[in-house]
Amino acid sequence: MNLKSTTIFLFVIFGLTLSPVHAQNTDEVRVYYGVAAAEFVRAPMYGGGGYDNTGFKEFGLRYLKGISERFFIETGVNYSSSNAIFHPEFIGEPVESKKEEFHLISVPIYAHYTFWRHFFVNGGPLLDFDASDNPDFIDKQAGIGYSLGVGGKYEFQQFSLFVNPNFKQHALFPFQKSSNHQKLTEFGVQFGVGYQF
Repeated sequence: MNLKSTTIFLFVIFGLTLSPVHAQNTDEVRVYYGVAAAEFVRAPMYGGGGYDNTGFKEFGLRYLKGISERFFIETGVNYSSSNAIFHPEFIGEPVESKKEEFHLISVPIYAHYTFWRHFFVNGGPLLDFDASDNPDFIDKQAGIGYSLGVGGKYEFQQFSLFVNPNFKQHALFPFQKSSNHQKLTEFGVQFGVGYQF
């Protein structure tokens, strides 16, 4: 197959993928709740203590704007919170761990692609705003991060139920960079309901 034939073939496939097969509702609003295994990741350092992150939870609202039957732009707002715990380095005497609450507001700007009717992949940049009150030992997470996810959905009439396992990393490009900046990193899952219109 020569270059011209290959190019035409790819344009036809691309056009069929993006063109709706039949008229349907393409925009959707979703609400969800999620949990994750999350930790504040930084490059390895000698000494200095360690960090834990417990009780991570999130909830949010998403809007999916249909570009075609399968392809959407996904945005919205996400609120997450957890308890960050710092365990100081052991220096021969017991030292009490420190604990503080962590809060983050995120605005995703994702590409969202549906395939085999009940499955989808989504991902893209996150714009993060740190809502914590002057944390003592956690670096500010305000900045630009990213997320990648895969999920499944079940539709009935104009409603849908969905589950969305995902990976997120925040502060990939922090607004206030510090030396060896911590990056909140999550392996999580979201559960929710959507309404198509």
